[in-house]
Amino acid sequence: MRNVPTFNVEITVRPNDDDDTFETNLCCAFSRCGKTVEIDSDGPKTVQNVSCPEHGFLASFPHQVALVEFVRCLANKVLEMDGHPLIDEGAAFVVGDEQHRPEWVN
Repeated sequence: MRNVPTFNVEITVRPNDDDDTFETNLCCAFSRCGKTVEIDSDGPKTVQNVSCPEHGFLASFPHQVALVEFVRCLANKVLEMDGHPLIDEGAAFVVGDEQHRPEWVN
């Protein structure tokens, strides 16, 4: 498992080869904080604000699909470096406790 920092957000990726799934976690990379970020929004079609409980605002995305695509691209960089299969563009995703397919939130 590698960490890839960007925009003061760091991603960790854990592949589960048994069921072809991946767990991604976003953490604050500001001053090597490492705390899990919080994603605040009023729904999947609204602005997604990413913040650290200690350092505050880190990044913003216009909607959940943009956030998920950001996470997928970063995760794929990690997976590629480690020789794992990549996450497909149309893959289902879970944000918090809610599972979606990308086309459901467009």
